[in-house]
Amino acid sequence: MNQAIAFKLANMITQIDAARLLIWRASWLAKNGGYKNAEGSQSKYYASEMSVRVTEDAIQILGGYGYTREYPVERWHRDAKIHTIFEGTSEIQQLVIARAISGLRVE
Repeated sequence: MNQAIAFKLANMITQIDAARLLIWRASWLAKNGGYKNAEGSQSKYYASEMSVRVTEDAIQILGGYGYTREYPVERWHRDAKIHTIFEGTSEIQQLVIARAISGLRVE
């Protein structure tokens, strides 16, 4: 395996695990004591943005095949992108997070 591909894969799995841990943390806090700094928004924001980056990297690794419908990566990328748009866009999640940590209204 080429080092460039190996490094990309290592970054991808690290980002996936980080998103998973943020989601587990937000879930645990929601069940056991409540959010302090908009952890639900943090996990949604990070996981949705991460999924777009990781699927773009997967497409890059596959080259032209990544854009064809023969490989599931093309669909995964489309599915990932929609998560940055519906149920609160990434920008809205950032506003929620900023308000939670600053206590100020962000306009």
